[in-house]
Parts: sequence; C-alpha cells; structure tokens
Amino acid sequence: MAQMTTTNSSNSEHSKIFLSLIKLGNHVNYHILTKKIKTIHEIKQAYSAFIRKNKISPQEMIEVDGTMLSLKQELANEFERQYSISLRFFKTNTWGEFAKLNQPNYPQLSKSLIDGNGDLIRTFDDFPGTVAMMDFHGYTQFSNDVKYNKTPLKEFGDEMPQKLEIICRKFNTVIYELEGDALVLVGPENPYFITSAVLSIIELAKQKPLVKGKDPKATHGVNINNPVIKKFEMNAAIVTGGETFINNKGKIIGTIVAEASRMLTVMNMKHPTQSGILVSDKVYRAYEKYKEEQVKCHINIFDFNITSPFLVDVKGIRLNVREVYLEEKDFRQDIEGFNTKINQEIKKKSPTKWFNIIVHYIRMIMATINNVKVTITIGEEIYNTKTLNHKMYHLMDTWLREANPEIIRELLIITNELYRTTPEVREVTAIYHDFINENYTHIADKLDAYFDENLRREEEASPSLKKILIAYDVALQKIKDRVFQRRIIETILSDPMLNEKLYNTPYIGKK
Repeated sequence: MAQMTTTNSSNSEHSKIFLSLIKLGNHVNYHILTKKIKTIHEIKQAYSAFIRKNKISPQEMIEVDGTMLSLKQELANEFERQYSISLRFFKTNTWGEFAKLNQPNYPQLSKSLIDGNGDLIRTFDDFPGTVAMMDFHGYTQFSNDVKYNKTPLKEFGDEMPQKLEIICRKFNTVIYELEGDALVLVGPENPYFITSAVLSIIELAKQKPLVKGKDPKATHGVNINNPVIKKFEMNAAIVTGGETFINNKGKIIGTIVAEASRMLTVMNMKHPTQSGILVSDKVYRAYEKYKEEQVKCHINIFDFNITSPFLVDVKGIRLNVREVYLEEKDFRQDIEGFNTKINQEIKKKSPTKWFNIIVHYIRMIMATINNVKVTITIGEEIYNTKTLNHKMYHLMDTWLREANPEIIRELLIITNELYRTTPEVREVTAIYHDFINENYTHIADKLDAYFDENLRREEEASPSLKKILIAYDVALQKIKDRVFQRRIIETILSDPMLNEKLYNTPYIGKK
C-alpha cells in the first residue's frame, strides 16, 4: 500500500493533536501539584482518555523538517515523554524517597509496597517490609575536627551517600532517610536483604571487614577503605511488622519507626562507642522463615553470636529483642546464663522474684568484672577487681541470710559506679540499670518501714524491750533473724501500694 503524504491542512490538525497532548501533560501536572490527583491510577485514566479520543492509523505520515515520519510513532514517543514526566512528578511530590522504587532495581521491595495499578500502598495493619535505623558514633566530634578542612566533610557528604546507595540497591533496600549521622533503611519482608545492607554499611563505616578473610567489595563493588575520612562505629536496630502509614510526603508513620528508634536508644546505651545490632524477635523468627531464600553476600547474620530474647520497656513501648554480637568478648559467654535467669524471674508473678533478681544481677556483674581491669572509689575506699569481687560476694552472702535494706543500698552504690566507669558493665547492665535502681530503692524503703513497724509492735507488747532498744542494732538483728528472709520479701511485696510502684519490665527513659 502506498504511504500517504499529509497535506498542510492535515499537518495543522496533527499539530493540534500534539498541542493537546502537551496541554494534557500540563493539566495533569497542575492537578498533581494542587493534590487533586492522588493516585497513579488517576494519571493513567487521564492519559488513556487521550489515546481513546485520538486514534491514529499506522499509515499516516507527518513531515518534520523535510523528513517523513510515522505520525503514530511520533505521537507515541511524545505520549511516553509526557506520561513519564507526570509519573515522575507525582512520585517525587507524594512518594518521597520511595519515588526511586521500580521493578528492575527493587523487585522484592516493589512487590511489597506497590499495588497492581502502580500506586504506593500507604496503609498496613502489619507492615510487610523491614526497617533499619542506624547512626554514626562520633559524627559531632568529626564535624568539629574538620571545621578548618572541608575535604573530609565533603567526602562524607558526597561520596559516602553514593556508596551507601550502591550497597543498598544491591540488597533491594531503599535509603529512606540520610541526614547528618542518622540513617534509615527500608527493605523487603525477607530480612536477609536489609541485614546484609546493614552489615555492609557497618563495614564501610569501620573501613574493615567484620569477618576476617572476607572481601566486601567482591559482593557490592564498593571499596570500603577511605583514608580521607575517619573510621566510624555504628549501631543499628532492625524491625518489621506493626501498624504503619506512609503519608503524602512519603514519610513512614507508625509503630515500626517508633520501635526502631527506641531499640537504637537501647543499643546506644549499651554501646556508646562500639558497633552493635539489635533485632526484634519477630525479625529473628523471619530469619528462620526465609532461611532457604538467603541473599548472596560475603557475610551472614549467623556469622555472629545472637543472644536469647529479652524484654525491655523504652518510653512506654515494650520490646522483645535480641542482640547481635559483632565482636566477641570473653565475659559474654559467662553472663549469658545470668541474663536468662534474670528474664525468667522477671516474668514470674510471685513476689519472691525480687529476692532472686538482684542475686542474678550482681552475679552477672561479678562475672563481667572478672574479665576486665576495674578500679573504682566508693567513699574513701579504692577497689580493684579482686577486692570488689570480695566485697560484693560478702554483701550477697549477707543478703541471702537476711533481707537487709542497707545491703541493697550498698550494692546500688557499687553497681552505679561500675555502670558509670566501666564500659563492659554498662554493656551488660544497660537494659536493667533503671529497672534495678528504681525497684530496689522502693524495696529498701519498704524494708526499713517493715522493721520499724515490727520494732514498735515489739516495744508495745513487751515493756522490757524498751531497755533493749538502747542496743537498737542488736534488737533489730534479732527481728531480722526471726523470720525466714524470703517470707519477709513476700510479706512486704504483698502490699498493693508497693506493687503499684514496681515496674514489671526493664525500661529505659521515662515511662
């Protein structure tokens, strides 16, 4: 069939079609800007209406700069440009960092967050992806150190984000937020993706492989050595699930971000100067679920020891979490059994648990300081590891024989000083520190009131006791020895007024 050459009049008509397409693009973009278009489906409808209205025969030709071209093809090309601009404009304005999501680069994450129409799913009863929150230790000091040399700061601000982007894309993970020393990642439901990204980012910050003999560059192609900037330590928290909403700015709102933030608070208390990872127990269970779908990577989360789950309350949110030990330390194996016993006691309903919790807590601290060099000052006494262990052993021996409030106060003074001065003790006690201090201060006060009240009753029942009260300490000791110590704890903790003051879960921060 002979090809048809357009006339001037038809050329004019075809120009009107192109002009109407450009007007449509401007119209759609204006409605995106004014929030009148709220979904990709609406954009598709607008452009589909144009196609239905303007049907072009494949045989129709148009003359452009003396060259005859297929009108249908030229229109299709312009249509694709206008539609792509509208799509990109819409995503940039309403998806935030999720605008970079696409099937080729992020197949797993796109499957979880994008619906059949191509729209971002914004409301989740149980978020199907994973979120990791990370921060760089020492960023403020780094900024101060380089204030007269902008090259390291520029390297950190320009080159580091590019490397992070390459690593995250490799593991199907989006950098949701990168501001200063804060980093938030969003990955697929399979936690091996985001976990591989987190481990690789920590290696990039430390400029050192986490597992000796492994080459990170072989996996993601990024050279982790960078002499221009200092080496950083990083903490990370990885969570999944929970009610979540993504607003019209692409910001995640919901429990998943709140949990990650509070878990990071825990890690920063435990490891203020070292790298570490905390995973929710739900993420840990997902590792088992996806063990047959692990990500190809030079490093695996199970290259490291992971603790048993423990409960902690951070600013009103209860977390069931596990710690991943990126570096092995001798005392960690020694204290794991005490950690388990403390958590078992915490879950019990019997008041007797308060007699046992402090015993396991102190024994855990004693096991810790046996592996480190300690020197602390209590009052006028200077203690080293040996003398401090002896002191705490003596105090615990007394506690096991009598419910003595002064023993509690002495132990709290010692443990608080160790928490302040010894990083290893801080690591193992951080999640229990406020919990122990608050609860056992109440218990010590209640014990004082208990003994005072019993002494008053003894005095009323026996006038001769008034003479004995001259030797108050002796009489008080007799009262303490008269009753089985665990029974005393059970008796005073049967008081509902005291129980209201006691926290049943370790916590960090104000509740």
